[in-house]
Amino acid sequence: MNKTLKKVFMGVVGPALATLFVAASGWSMSHGDGPADPQRKVAHMAQMLQLTEEQTATVQTLVTTSFEASAADRQRLHSLKAQLLDQPASFDAGPAQATADEIGQITSRMVFRMASTRAQIYQLLNDEQKEKMDEMSLRAGKRGDKRPGPDGPMF
Repeated sequence: MNKTLKKVFMGVVGPALATLFVAASGWSMSHGDGPADPQRKVAHMAQMLQLTEEQTATVQTLVTTSFEASAADRQRLHSLKAQLLDQPASFDAGPAQATADEIGQITSRMVFRMASTRAQIYQLLNDEQKEKMDEMSLRAGKRGDKRPGPDGPMF
């Protein structure tokens, strides 16, 4: 690779891949001190939205199902992260692009799954609870602007 192409790659493509990787891997990780805990998220949601026992049970099922369905994707994202971080001295654009593409596909599935779960939960709520959930989502989005990684809805 000639020096000009290397400079372009290191100045533009490299940082773009790093940004994509950080954003994508953030979806797979919890944003607290430990592993993601769907039960804790449901308990928080139940408290904040004042869910009924029936709503809480349904939300628990939806969130747990979504979390379990994403397990393989989270594991694969961690594997891809290791691949990208292990090749700085021998970086090859072809495999790196394939890895970035796969990260994008996995992230797309996970974002869709999250949005689908959120929509299903939203349909369970009464008007007052929907309004409160909308407010919570707005606050979470504002906090996300100040934190590294994507901090979106509660699940």
